Amino acid sequence: MSWRPGRLDVVLVLASVLPAWAALAGHLEPEARPTDALGFALCAVVGLPMLVARRAPVPALFASIALLYGFYLTGYSAVGLALPLAPALFVVALSGRLRLGAVTAGTGLALSSVFRLISDGQNEKAGLIAYDGALSLALMAAVLALGDAVRSRRGWSAELAERLRRADEEREAHARRLVDEERMRIARDVHDSLGHAVAVVTLHAAVAAEALDDGRPAAARRAVDTIRAVSRDVLGDLRDTVGLLRGEPSDGPCRTRGLADVPDLVAATAAAGVDVRLVVDGDPRPLPAAVEATAHRVVQEALTNVLRHADASTATVTVAHDTDSLTVTVADDGRGSGGADGTGHGLEGMRERVALLGGRLLAADRPGGGFAVSALLPVAPGRVRTPA
Repeated sequence: MSWRPGRLDVVLVLASVLPAWAALAGHLEPEARPTDALGFALCAVVGLPMLVARRAPVPALFASIALLYGFYLTGYSAVGLALPLAPALFVVALSGRLRLGAVTAGTGLALSSVFRLISDGQNEKAGLIAYDGALSLALMAAVLALGDAVRSRRGWSAELAERLRRADEEREAHARRLVDEERMRIARDVHDSLGHAVAVVTLHAAVAAEALDDGRPAAARRAVDTIRAVSRDVLGDLRDTVGLLRGEPSDGPCRTRGLADVPDLVAATAAAGVDVRLVVDGDPRPLPAAVEATAHRVVQEALTNVLRHADASTATVTVAHDTDSLTVTVADDGRGSGGADGTGHGLEGMRERVALLGGRLLAADRPGGGFAVSALLPVAPGRVRTPA
């Protein structure tokens, strides 16, 4: 790809050439060669390296110095050292080579001053040369400092832009993570609540139909009452979930189910024809809401699997209170893992809930037959990270 100088490159050339032209036109040294068109052309040549200064700053600086000293050999009036080289020094500092630019400028200025002191035909006083050298040194230092300051500011701006970009990416990733976590939480709630309700309703509908066929209206009514109660509860849960998804304000505080609701789960399962017992070990005490809610969901899903897949006749729900943990276990005498939920969503949802609290879930066949689900939940406040 061919390279063409841009507007900024032309500006750098003019910044080097115009001050030299002004000094040459002033003819500050009467004994020097008369100013003519060739002198102005040679001054312009001194500034030509600025066309490539941004691409090759160090070679452009050395080329400018060489051309400037070559101009002085032609005998024309002096045009100074600092002003013609200022653009080259600025670009060198801008490229991050401040020390090289300072050493080069200092060396060039020293050589120029020595040359003026020892050159024949020069009637300048040492004090005037020193004064002129000090001004040139101050100008070069200012140009180098300006270039380095611009470079630092650009670097700071680039770093700030990169930090802002990373912050935006982190915010977007965090937002996506929150959305995914909320989506998974809602999926677990719907699966657990609706799955349990459908299992209970299906079994009690079968009980009601069988009772009607056998001429037992009272048993059929009890089954229908259970279906009505379970349906009412699950409809309330679904209404809360839909309202949450739509961002609608709730009519009242949402009730978080916990260990106090476990006997209702046991009773509903027992009413469906499974002999279920509830065993409580240890001393019950107030627990974090997240722990109780997770324990309730584990028992609910495990009993749902007992009703839908295990083909069990008996089951035991054990709630064990320990010093720093709560363990809930649901064991049945059914078909074991052969009757497990084929989709795997139930056990997966239980594992996710328990893992959120830093606990662990064990689900496996029992040695004597059947299946057992056991969740160990820490109750130390520092281990509870998020509500279920």
